[in-house]
Amino acid sequence: MNDQLTTFISVAENKSFNKAANQLFISAPAVIKQINTLEKNIHVTLFNRTHSGVSLTLAGKSFYQDAKKLVAAYNQSINHAQDLADEKQTLKIGVGPLATGVGTNNLWLEISQKYPHITFQFIPCSCALGSFNEFLAGINKDFDLVSSVYDTNLLQAYNFEATELDITPLKISVPVQNALSNNECLTLNDLKGQTIALTPRGEFNCFDQVRDALEKESAIKIQDIDGFDMPVLNSCVENNWLLCSAEDWQTAHPMLKAKAVDWDYTAPFGLVYGKKHHQVVDQIIDFVNNDYQP
Repeated sequence: MNDQLTTFISVAENKSFNKAANQLFISAPAVIKQINTLEKNIHVTLFNRTHSGVSLTLAGKSFYQDAKKLVAAYNQSINHAQDLADEKQTLKIGVGPLATGVGTNNLWLEISQKYPHITFQFIPCSCALGSFNEFLAGINKDFDLVSSVYDTNLLQAYNFEATELDITPLKISVPVQNALSNNECLTLNDLKGQTIALTPRGEFNCFDQVRDALEKESAIKIQDIDGFDMPVLNSCVENNWLLCSAEDWQTAHPMLKAKAVDWDYTAPFGLVYGKKHHQVVDQIIDFVNNDYQP
């Protein structure tokens, strides 16, 4: 029932089955099935369905207010019970080829020394940036937080928060077969005649700034990509595309070499977590803000 209520709230707030599906990381048919089952179970029609979208019925509006309170109380009860179940708390950290950050290794060591009751579990995740569906679905489900490059657009779109640890320069990852892979540092002039892989405009502010600069150079071609997972990295190697990437992704693919570029474009790097999270996350953030010296 709780899953149905969560789905109901998402559909009500998005006024769309498809948008709710994207937010919940499930298919639109699965969303519709849950709503139909919920309406059948409570014998009430909650939505008016039209070709342009859905809207709450009068009964649906009343049910929406109560559903939000029920889900909030349910989640709070679970978090409280989990925090009290054992004095030994566990922090689950998502890791993967793009959810890296070598600098955070010292962070976990320092936290373990100050908070010996906290243990760490490192959970593999598929990617750190991109379409995000698989990756983001893991936050608050498979793991509590990740250390990653992030963007304000990302935080707003997925209701996340972040605590900054560093500012990382944006680089260009060059396939090893490309002659530019021998350069120590690249300039915009070096990029002429090349194809640069970038996420679509509007997804990340930091990459939009790079796109603005590249679009002024007619000899540079831009290739839109869906994200930064391993299949995309493989495509860059196969097609000899240069990839605009973050400094911490240098080891994500053995056939790509990250090169510094003569520009000032950067992205924040830090801990990314859900606005609703376990108490152990609060302890980590408090330590970072008050005691941690990178």
